Amino acid sequence: MSDDKYSVSEAAKLANVSPRTVRFYDEKNLVSPSSVGENGYRIYTAKEVEQLKLISYLRELGLSLKDIKNC
Repeated sequence: MSDDKYSVSEAAKLANVSPRTVRFYDEKNLVSPSSVGENGYRIYTAKEVEQLKLISYLRELGLSLKDIKNC
């Protein structure tokens, strides 16, 4: 896995979701950033991007966020 670091907007673009969705999933404890910079910016890695993609896929299959969180 790559050790690249991504901002919210970069992670969102890679996962084909909106930046707001990424922040919402963080709020709901579905996907947390790997770290937070001194400037307060969330930093994501490829692992979190893959989690975002998986959540999107599961949502397309009709699972609720509650069901996904309980997986």
